[in-house]
Amino acid sequence: MNALRFIRLPTLSISIVLLSGCVMSSNVQQIDRLESVGENPRIVMMPPDVKYYLLTASGVPEPNVEWTTAARENFHVAMTDYAASIGTDLAFISADSLSENEIRYESLHSAVGSSLLNHHFGMMKLPSKNGKFDWSLGPEIASIGENHDADYALFVYYRDYQASGGRVALAVLAAAVGGAVATGSEHGFASLVDLKTGDIVWFNVVNAGAGELRNKDGAATAVRALFKNIPTARGSGEQQ
Repeated sequence: MNALRFIRLPTLSISIVLLSGCVMSSNVQQIDRLESVGENPRIVMMPPDVKYYLLTASGVPEPNVEWTTAARENFHVAMTDYAASIGTDLAFISADSLSENEIRYESLHSAVGSSLLNHHFGMMKLPSKNGKFDWSLGPEIASIGENHDADYALFVYYRDYQASGGRVALAVLAAAVGGAVATGSEHGFASLVDLKTGDIVWFNVVNAGAGELRNKDGAATAVRALFKNIPTARGSGEQQ
């Protein structure tokens, strides 16, 4: 599902081409609105698994702590504003306070989400699913709901690979002889999990063009794309 950025050489000029051209989004919604035994449904936001990388000239991704820190901070602000705008009671769990069990579910979500990309949205369909969206993190996740007085958990996975100057130069040279070299990519997905059952009741995938998390305006754009049509207590969230 990754949308790669390439540099190609048209007849007279060199240009950067986004394969997607705009935000690519794939959304599955299993419920129309949030439900709760309490007065208002409550979502707990797990620490977003957001990471930025610098793509070296040789194509090796190097983690960039400064970019990742800025992206996570901007995401938190943008998500707080977005939740307020759609009337959602959202509580954040800090990474420092995660229990061993919650850390395990963070890893499990990344694995299940990757499987979803391959086997539900991708070409490698699972015969056992018979085309149905039937994915879960397991009923034991109910402990998170009990510990945080929440009805749902929201998980986020996001990766961005930015080309270095050397990588861009290599892409230009490759384009000059009719080749193409990837100059980066971005992709992410988000899951809303029912903490009573462990079922994923909403899932959204985004690719290139979703938004630049390293700045505040871009983060707001990325959050709107990433949480397109997320259910709320009054129905689906903001339409994109």
